[in-house]
Amino acid sequence: MDGQRGQVLDRTEPLISSGTADCRACFACVRACTARAIRVAEGRAEILEDRCVKCGACVVACGTGEIAVRDDVLAVTEILAGPRPVVALLASESVAAMHPFSPAEVEHACRDLGFAAVESTLLGEELVAREYEDLRERVPGQAIVRSTCPVVTEWIRRYRPALVDLLAPVVPPYIAQARLVRAMYDERVAIVYVSPCYARKDEAIAPEFAGCVDVAIGFDELRRLLTDGRLHAAQASTGAPSAPVHLSLEKGISVTDGFPRSFLDRQMGAVGGLVKVRGLESLDRLAEAIESGEATPDIVDALYCDSCVDGPAMGSDLSAYERRVVTSAVQRPPVRLAVPSRELLSHLPAVAMAHRFESRAVEEPVFAEVRIDESLSEGGFSDRTEVLDCGACGYATCVEHAVAVLAGVSAWEACLPMQVKRLEGRVAELKEGATVDALTGLWNRRVFSERLANEFARFRRYGLPLTLLMVDLDGFKSINDTYGHQTGDEVLRRTAAAMRAVLRETDIAARYGGDEFALILPGVDKTAGYAVAEKLRAAVSSLEIPVASFVAEQTISGTISVGLSSAQPTMGSPDDLLEQADKALYRAKEQGRDRVRLAPD
Repeated sequence: MDGQRGQVLDRTEPLISSGTADCRACFACVRACTARAIRVAEGRAEILEDRCVKCGACVVACGTGEIAVRDDVLAVTEILAGPRPVVALLASESVAAMHPFSPAEVEHACRDLGFAAVESTLLGEELVAREYEDLRERVPGQAIVRSTCPVVTEWIRRYRPALVDLLAPVVPPYIAQARLVRAMYDERVAIVYVSPCYARKDEAIAPEFAGCVDVAIGFDELRRLLTDGRLHAAQASTGAPSAPVHLSLEKGISVTDGFPRSFLDRQMGAVGGLVKVRGLESLDRLAEAIESGEATPDIVDALYCDSCVDGPAMGSDLSAYERRVVTSAVQRPPVRLAVPSRELLSHLPAVAMAHRFESRAVEEPVFAEVRIDESLSEGGFSDRTEVLDCGACGYATCVEHAVAVLAGVSAWEACLPMQVKRLEGRVAELKEGATVDALTGLWNRRVFSERLANEFARFRRYGLPLTLLMVDLDGFKSINDTYGHQTGDEVLRRTAAAMRAVLRETDIAARYGGDEFALILPGVDKTAGYAVAEKLRAAVSSLEIPVASFVAEQTISGTISVGLSSAQPTMGSPDDLLEQADKALYRAKEQGRDRVRLAPD
């Protein structure tokens, strides 16, 4: 390229990218992305370039602003500072995007910034509409997918490549207009295209449109370039622009964005008529129906947004309804020219209108059913009968999500029911950890104290028997010193298991601390309590606990000392019962261990 025409600027930075600092891993972007082009890993969202169709849904969905669109404002300022005259080419949605400023006020501000002229895409839309009509006449029996939306065309190229040949091979209106500008202006002119669409920013500088547009920005970026102060100054100006922003021309061929008026006369419906689809999911359903032969439309009018006035780069606070009202009111021409638009186009320089679409099919991985089932198992589903298909992860079915997890484009953390289940499990673990001794599985000392207080209160009120056993492992320190703490822990676990085997469900066994245990026996008097204690002592004595040895397999056994106390009317608090059981335990150990001793009445 000789430098006299449009330049293809270096765009090594991706159009849509994600940061790392504030990502909350909320998966809102994943759910918003129909193309499944976002992976959340290690607490951050990652854009998968080979899958992205650049719709910007993730940018809108991101609540932290960590997913952002490339800023091309600097590229515009560099062009404006250069030697070439620069034309601002505004998409027809500008009247809504720049509201409340009029087209004349916007042009004043653009000229103050350094633009040599301001153009709209009106004639480009008429050119494109005429080209669609000619195409329909040339291939009357063939279905046409009419779309100037780069998100739609990219979706078909990547995810419905079988329909690529149905895409109408016509350039978008702004490319036709840019070529017209280059044919009518100084050949050195630079063109900055301003649109409501993120995807246009990359499409405009793609190799297939080389030499047409130097840089494309959104209306949100144009507002930042001009600043409200510059716009307000233009609003106060009384001078008229040196050239009109919009021709006072009533479009006779197109309705909006190059859609031919003549197409509106066709019957609406899925068979043999005009079908209008909005959004990628609706487009994909229709594409599937066309591929299977269920639908045979004559013309498909497809857009990602409801209309381009709803584009993500509009930079306007107006509601969708207000944008349509403003567009309708401001764009209505004050007069009708005597020369119809069709005749006017015949006097303009000829520009290339053809555009070839090539498939860029995304290769979807295929996994064996057994691997999918394994993935579902990792997600907490025993089998496919348990799947929920709630769609909270952004996928229609749990099986689809399982495949996405296997492909590395999603994670089970995106499954809300699974996360709730994990949270509930963790809460249960924390609750259990607050009440259960982790090593032995018995109640901890806090629970013991609460239950002893409750049982003692019941004894005081109803006079029901209550017995407390305090248990201590004999020679436990020596076991730890000789065989190590792992063996000591195993002794504690085996002793606890022996207690659970002897006691009733209504009894309360707790690890009181270290190698000491406490057992509350509600409804049990001293005599019956003594029998329980002896039974427990015999059970522990019969244990054979394996220990590590370099010589041969060895086992050890242990004994316990037990102090027993039964509640008495003279006791004023549970502490009295505990103190008596402690004293009895002390006597059992002092008298030789491996025995049960009773507290005196």
